Amino acid sequence: MNGLLQNITQALGWSMAHSLWQGALIYGMLCFLYLFLPKLTAKNKYAFALFGQFILSIAFVITFGHYMDISSTSEEVFMDYVAAPLVLSSETSSSFLKAVNPLLPWMSSLYVLGLSFQFIIFSSSLSKLRYLKTRGLSTIPIVWDQSFRDICFKLQIKQHIQFHLSEKISVPMVIGHLKPIILFPVAFVNHLELEQVESILIHELAHIKRQDYLFNLFKVAMETILFFNPFVWLLSRYIDTEREHACDDIVMKWTPSSIAYAQALMSVECLKSTAAPMYAMAAIGKKHHLLHRIQRITNMEKNHLHARQHLIAVVLCSFALLTIAWISPSEKPVTTVTEEINMTPAVEDPTAIYQIPPAAAAPDYPSFLQDTITPPLSPEEPQTEETYIKDVEAEAKKIEAYYNSPKWKNKIADIEKQARKTEEYFTSSEWKAQIAEIEAEAKKIEAYYNSPAWKNKVAEIETQAAKKTEEYFNSSEWKSKLADIEENTKKIEAYYNSPEWKNKIADIETQAKKVGEYFNSAEWKEKIADIEASAKNMAEHYNSLQ
Repeated sequence: MNGLLQNITQALGWSMAHSLWQGALIYGMLCFLYLFLPKLTAKNKYAFALFGQFILSIAFVITFGHYMDISSTSEEVFMDYVAAPLVLSSETSSSFLKAVNPLLPWMSSLYVLGLSFQFIIFSSSLSKLRYLKTRGLSTIPIVWDQSFRDICFKLQIKQHIQFHLSEKISVPMVIGHLKPIILFPVAFVNHLELEQVESILIHELAHIKRQDYLFNLFKVAMETILFFNPFVWLLSRYIDTEREHACDDIVMKWTPSSIAYAQALMSVECLKSTAAPMYAMAAIGKKHHLLHRIQRITNMEKNHLHARQHLIAVVLCSFALLTIAWISPSEKPVTTVTEEINMTPAVEDPTAIYQIPPAAAAPDYPSFLQDTITPPLSPEEPQTEETYIKDVEAEAKKIEAYYNSPKWKNKIADIEKQARKTEEYFTSSEWKAQIAEIEAEAKKIEAYYNSPAWKNKVAEIETQAAKKTEEYFNSSEWKSKLADIEENTKKIEAYYNSPEWKNKIADIETQAKKVGEYFNSAEWKEKIADIEASAKNMAEHYNSLQ
């Protein structure tokens, strides 16, 4: 039992160690792929990043299985697996193993502890999503529901999707894969226009159409297993970024104005009060990522690597060079023990050991250095984040200078002078006399309407109106009008009972039967079939364009 536990500990430790250089290799390949293929679509970039993370997870599992099944010593395992393409001296490999072997139990213990913590976070996030799906929901406006159905029809999404307002969130999001639900904050009802709501809806429906929620769960599982590897989290950043970019591309196919969609994203960011929960497909993420998305939507982004990516690439190269320099053996003649173990191949000079060339200085990559110096912006060149912030600061200084200028101070002094004059007028005896006159007139009017004279006039008006109304309804004129109405009613009744009207009804029924026979005829069915075939062709044509 102790031997098995020790074997698992060593296998897990070596798997963690190997996972680091495997992650560096995969992440470096992905960076170079993005560098040499700058015109890759966001959809393809997302697929490459997700595939790289999947390969890294599979490599971790294979490495663990390799160390569990192997029957040789740990030194032979290291030599076969890590240094197969290199030739190392036995002294160097043994010193390396002596330095690493004591750390393996600690690495395994830390891995188990970290994995438990990751599972707690994962289960807590899932329970929060389940809570959001069932609590604080309300129905959406009728106009939103109609737009939602139209967009689902345009995107050809046949899956049943729920759409609700929620009091528990502040950002639009999608939760669930088999039974997805789209949640909008209640505050958006009075703050977003219908066009903005439609663009955000298309973004969320794009997540459902691409099955991003399911793939995100796989990504989270890989992050949980390889939480110790920083390259897994770097790949996850690429995945999250390109996933949002891919959905933005779908929105731009169905939205006439990119500016309107960018304004919708900014409105959502301004209305946001709390961050989106983990593992949910939210419409917006971090602020700097949102700025990059808006620049990309409005064609303001530049196709070059960010300075941080330059730094990461340089660190990766330096890490590889230092690793090679560390494991390279020192120059010394081959001993008899080395010849017996047969660690070195047969060469022309038996007194010298084969050596790895010394680590050279990092080469000068012109493509990296070009982007480190930002050229001055021309009038035709779009603004970047830094120039935009500088412009805002310059405008703020101008506004501050204006409010500190003598011109503005004079205006303020004039306003204060007018306010004093107004205050003096409303506190003057002249104004008080006018108010007193108005109050006296009001009392006179009130006394008149409460006087017996006015009440008698009102009583006389009511009596005269009642008498005139009664006399009119008893007059011969009104009675003749009633007689005319009754006579016209009898004429209408006689007309609807006449043979002429019955013949018209019979003709209408005959025409209706003919119409019914026509709609059931083979000729009409052929026309319907032609219309349906044309509709299918149009649908296939629009699907091919997507």
